[in-house]
Amino acid sequence: MIFHLDNSTSQPVGIVILKKRIDASNSSELQKAFAHWLQQTNRLVFDCTELDFIDSSGLGAIVSCLRKTLEHHGDLKLAGLGPKVAMVFELTKAKKLFSIFSDSSEAIQSFSVVDPK
Repeated sequence: MIFHLDNSTSQPVGIVILKKRIDASNSSELQKAFAHWLQQTNRLVFDCTELDFIDSSGLGAIVSCLRKTLEHHGDLKLAGLGPKVAMVFELTKAKKLFSIFSDSSEAIQSFSVVDPK
């Protein structure tokens, strides 16, 4: 996992690049790191372009990250889901919980769109 802040919008957006696998062996590591990232910004994008596999533990960790972000009045968006990872989100209906974009640039820019409410 790689984390960096993007300052191209009015407030920084944290970009997390998830690589290879998120499963029972490393999902707790993701959650621990997420607590640190959330201290830096409540607007985050998980770039899944390099993510090849996710199991139920990994999915649970990502949903937990979303919940924590929402508790901090922020948002967590997903980008670049490959076919295998997208299928997990589809089959579990977890895709209804997230804003999903084709790439991280789109996801970052979506934070600068003003909500018409």
